[in-house]
Amino acid sequence: MTEHGGAAALKQNNLAALRSALYHTDFATKKELAEQCRLSLAACTALLGEMIDDGQVLELAFAASNGGRPARRFSINPNYAHILCLYTANNDVERSGIALRVCDLKGNSLQEKFCPLNDILPEDLTLFITQMVQADPLIRAVGIGISGVTDREGAIESLAFPALNGFNPKKVLEEQLGITVITENDMHFTSYGFYVRNPCDHPYSLSVLYWPSHRSAGAGTVVDGHIIVGSTKYAGELISLPLINSTATKVETVSRMIHGENIVPLMQTAAVCTIALLNPDILFLTGSATLNVREKDIIDYCKQSIPENHMPVFRMQADIHEEYMTGIFSLTRQALKFKH
Repeated sequence: MTEHGGAAALKQNNLAALRSALYHTDFATKKELAEQCRLSLAACTALLGEMIDDGQVLELAFAASNGGRPARRFSINPNYAHILCLYTANNDVERSGIALRVCDLKGNSLQEKFCPLNDILPEDLTLFITQMVQADPLIRAVGIGISGVTDREGAIESLAFPALNGFNPKKVLEEQLGITVITENDMHFTSYGFYVRNPCDHPYSLSVLYWPSHRSAGAGTVVDGHIIVGSTKYAGELISLPLINSTATKVETVSRMIHGENIVPLMQTAAVCTIALLNPDILFLTGSATLNVREKDIIDYCKQSIPENHMPVFRMQADIHEEYMTGIFSLTRQALKFKH
């Protein structure tokens, strides 16, 4: 990297650090921001000036004086850009379609709705997002959660919505609308949402096992803020685990167990595999199929194979909607491109 390129990269990192600091507070003084982002006061002043000129940052009233000179306070401009968060949903047999939320940069929800669709075609998704952006020109980034796998370029592979297979909404929409678009597997978004909504004062890891009541399960893991996606982003596809011996296809095997009365052995095996391979601090068991499952049955089974001192904290939570949306918003906001 050239000296100029290194300086430019450092500047972008410092700008990102300032934005991140402002995202997580109502306001802050220049001194507070400089200390938090480990910047000199002069560098912080210069960068804030550029961000104010661009409209990213607002200058607020002076802070109350404690005897010295009052300090100017700064805040992120929540309406500098809006973020469209959506995911393809088939959460139960009669509820298939697109769930969406529009947020400002602070994460405040401006609009939320569910649009029922029996199937989702590429043109449906493209038209839907285009209409949303036209209705709100402040939407400058879109995060799309997919029930399936997305490759590193953004192309989709989905059993739930086969018409989307091979479609790359990122490529199409960024070219057509000039906005930032990210696509991601549902469990990668969701596990990151769990991480954001369960902050800790030290680095930690969590895994999420998702058991919906009518389709195959999935998993996601975050380690110290980093999602484990794997080399081809296939990590977390529980459908490929040899959970039981059967001549049926993987989809049929999981479907039969989920629709049957005894899903507990499937959950137990997946939990042991997750602990043995990833050793998370926290293991979330989620999805509507967990509603009638006792946490103790999972824990007792895991203790047969996993030493007590290596057992994670177990938590059960049926609904993941808020975590899913939080993950989409957080990662899409990180990807949003700024002028400065």
